[in-house]
Amino acid sequence: MGNHPVLPDIQSEPAKVPIRVKKVGLVRIRLPYASVHFGDGVIVVQRPLLTVYVDLPKSQRGIHASRSYESVFKVVNQSTFSGLRLEDICAQVAEELLSKHEYATNSSCELSGEIFRVSKAPTSMVESYEAIPVWAYAAAERLDGRVRTRRGIGVSVSGVTACPCAQQTVKTLAEWEKNSIIGDDKIVGTHMQRTVTSVRLFLVDGETVDLLDLADLVKECMSAPSYEALKRIDEGRVVLKALSNPLFVEDVARLVAAQVSKRYRSLDNRTRLTIRVRSIESIHSYDLEARLSATLGEIREGLRNQL
Repeated sequence: MGNHPVLPDIQSEPAKVPIRVKKVGLVRIRLPYASVHFGDGVIVVQRPLLTVYVDLPKSQRGIHASRSYESVFKVVNQSTFSGLRLEDICAQVAEELLSKHEYATNSSCELSGEIFRVSKAPTSMVESYEAIPVWAYAAAERLDGRVRTRRGIGVSVSGVTACPCAQQTVKTLAEWEKNSIIGDDKIVGTHMQRTVTSVRLFLVDGETVDLLDLADLVKECMSAPSYEALKRIDEGRVVLKALSNPLFVEDVARLVAAQVSKRYRSLDNRTRLTIRVRSIESIHSYDLEARLSATLGEIREGLRNQL
């Protein structure tokens, strides 16, 4: 310390305006990679970005930003191939933030990145790399000398949706105009679009789900899956599958909610599910989007009342 002057701690000065700031932090911290445990193996999350926040009391002028980065570096560097899940990494970062920022009572860590796996086309079985955007989150709160941490996980999946409204309109017009091009009454043309469905689960206690399994569930709830590489026969199969299963974005959101509540029966009723389905429209100049947010208990109760 004798080789350096005593530097002023401006952040610890009294705030110029004594108002509490709910979140102050570092946005989109870039990391080279993060490893995460899935089942019996380890998958590398590519291009992860972390965003971290702490709250700032009204008595303090600013946070010590370097402490936030140090918290991220310490946890991520130690977690490599340690068998942690993404939400566990976020939880450790959130708890480390409270440890380093002793003036804070709340913290959060949000992680986004991509995991890759090899997928096969439906008929030719040609292989391609499938990128699955993943998300993890944790928030920590210091209360009465104890730290309480909440976790969340999620995925985004691309697929295809075929419009049921346009399909019935096409069928009606074709019959009225005696259009001989339409040869099958059960499968009629309609406009189709790439649809991105994002699902997030805000978990209770230590529960979790496999992100790859969740991605597969979401994919099954769209008119058809999408692929990186398709031969001609595969393109035909995907189109036929989509046309035989036309869905609105509202349909997809409800199907995902129902399937999540059924498949993951071990998840607590208090677990909150948020779903965002965005259709990148092909014949409109705008996109369509449906959002759904509910606890699994609310979804399960609604499904029981339907019977």
